[in-house]
Amino acid sequence: GLRCRVLDLRWLNPLPIEDILREAVATGRVLVVDETRRTGGVSEGVLTALIDGGFSGRMARVAAWDTYIPLGAAANLVLVQEHDIEAAALKLVGGK
Repeated sequence: GLRCRVLDLRWLNPLPIEDILREAVATGRVLVVDETRRTGGVSEGVLTALIDGGFSGRMARVAAWDTYIPLGAAANLVLVQEHDIEAAALKLVGGK
């Protein structure tokens, strides 16, 4: 029931900062979903770029756990899942 825009970062270096800022300003909220580990992941750079660019809207992120990434079905225990993204989005817009 939420409308959103998805900015898929096709490259990570350099970050497309102008695109990120444009979409952030247009919506006023940003949820960064990072499939890498919480510490040292791309989401840290994205959020820093937003802050450095003067964005003052609401920001949140969802990232994988700071752990090794297991193989097979066990990976689903530490990697970002759809319900994690949904819960973070609802919290960001004040729905839960």
